[in-house]
Amino acid sequence: MASANDKPRETATPSASTVSINETSSARSIATRLTDAEFGAVEAAAADAGKKVAEWLREAALAHARASSGAAEQTDPILLAEIMGMRSLMLNLFAKASEGPLTTDDLRKMSAYSDSIKEQRAQDYMAQRRHRNSPKTTDKP
Repeated sequence: MASANDKPRETATPSASTVSINETSSARSIATRLTDAEFGAVEAAAADAGKKVAEWLREAALAHARASSGAAEQTDPILLAEIMGMRSLMLNLFAKASEGPLTTDDLRKMSAYSDSIKEQRAQDYMAQRRHRNSPKTTDKP
């Protein structure tokens, strides 16, 4: 015996003018459990953003998911440049210190050198990383 649920459903897609910005045709949902403190933090963040909790959670989850798919976009270029500068400074300090005592002038020169190359080293590192992670193409006839 066929029930009413077995019938194919006809749905009409609303025109863009009838759909508000907050309406979505999302068909899936995710449930999670939070402690009272966690829920309070989420609720406060949503209120600060002027959004409902569900809307704020959806946007936060999607932003995190999208950011995770592009690891290169997650790299802070300023922080990477500073790390590259510190790396250069440390390597030069150890190399020079193995030769004997360091002078104030030695430190000043090494610091200036590290500052002068850090941005370029960070850019080079990111270019190598993009090249390594890019899809490989073969030029076979």
